[in-house]
Amino acid sequence: MKTDYIKTLHDNYQSALGSFMREFPDKSLIDSASIDAFVRSCAVSIWAKGDADPEECRAVLSEIYTLAGNRRYYDLTEVSKTLEFYKTHNTEQSVPEFFVKLVRYDALRMTSFSRVLAEIFELMFIRFAVIDDRMEYAEASQITALYEKLTYFCNSNGVVPRQSKELDPYSMVEGGAGAEEQDPNAPVRIGGEGRDPESMKELDELVGLENVKTEIRSIVNFAKIQAIRKRRGLKVFPISYHLVFIGNPGTGKTTVARIVAKVYKELGLLSKGHLTEVDRSGLVAGYVGQTAIKTQEVISRSMGGILFIDEAYMLSSERDVFGQEAIDTLLKAMEDHRDDLIVIVAGYESLMKTFIESNPGLKSRFNRFIHFEDYTPQELFDIFTGLCKKNQYTLSEDAEVLVKEYFRQVYEARTESFGNGRAVRNCFEKMITNQANRMAQCEEASLEEIQTIVKEDLAFLA
Repeated sequence: MKTDYIKTLHDNYQSALGSFMREFPDKSLIDSASIDAFVRSCAVSIWAKGDADPEECRAVLSEIYTLAGNRRYYDLTEVSKTLEFYKTHNTEQSVPEFFVKLVRYDALRMTSFSRVLAEIFELMFIRFAVIDDRMEYAEASQITALYEKLTYFCNSNGVVPRQSKELDPYSMVEGGAGAEEQDPNAPVRIGGEGRDPESMKELDELVGLENVKTEIRSIVNFAKIQAIRKRRGLKVFPISYHLVFIGNPGTGKTTVARIVAKVYKELGLLSKGHLTEVDRSGLVAGYVGQTAIKTQEVISRSMGGILFIDEAYMLSSERDVFGQEAIDTLLKAMEDHRDDLIVIVAGYESLMKTFIESNPGLKSRFNRFIHFEDYTPQELFDIFTGLCKKNQYTLSEDAEVLVKEYFRQVYEARTESFGNGRAVRNCFEKMITNQANRMAQCEEASLEEIQTIVKEDLAFLA
């Protein structure tokens, strides 16, 4: 039994929640017993995704309390049955009532206490997950799902981003500086003192891609947990960080790959964190033997970062000896440099699945698929207005109506080759060109007129 570690978990939890409750202005909204019950329930849902020892789970559950009066002592049989129930039933945690009240408070006062509490929960959930020596990816995914449900509720109710440096969830959970160094059994800090990689903010700011964001956050949580295990001298579960991005053109695959490279660097998975982007022409040469050299040169440039191969399925076709030579060279490099080279392959869903299935080496190394959905009409419009704002253009009311209707129509008529974000950019570039041609005919124009897009500039959409 990890007695010292479990005691430290309790100290971290009590310190974090105690600090939060002291800082929160309206004490009448804080129900510590409900918070404790929610956290216990979440902890069980996480352990059920792995293979945790029921006795250790029982010991931890008994230490999850903020006030002595909230403490509960659990029977081993009760815990075992609860774990089994969670394993065999598709249970989902709802947003608890105490959190709903905090969100309402924040929304009215433009504060972010609910976000602070959600981050405290996430950090504690990560610490709960590592009581078991057999860590599984599903546990990280469950932590992500729990955290995302709370933050989504914050987002949908207009809670502002966390900005206060005084309320730092990480220092709250740590319970004071230096604790980690004094106690070798204490929870360690991961990748920048337990914080999410800064580059995750870039991912969160992208329009849409909710499924993609959830998948990447699961990978981040898993990497954090593996870092804890490594620093504690525990076995690290071998996992492939290579990815398959599937989806139609213009859905943000290259943009996300570039962000993932930076995230992996911040997590210590890569030494440089840059992105090298190629397609078949960047790997294949015109003569047998030259392809291996050309592919190796690309691999050398990619070391320490991510090699992103777009339309990778083009490498695998019948009688394509050059493409096969590139694949063979790539697979060898992925094995030889698995500690500092990550490969992401991308393309249409059906073609990519056929590509991966065509080669046992590919199938064993690429086992995580992330699906990029087509942008909805509203998301296409949001991307378009984001380009306008970034480049200091404003849409007139008539122009705005026309653009919205255009994206609705093209979305409904879309095919597999629909351009998504690329179509938005093409539309934007043509629009500002038309506006420039129109303004060039004016002898004088105000700053507002130079910045305004009118219906006439979008005549090509009609």
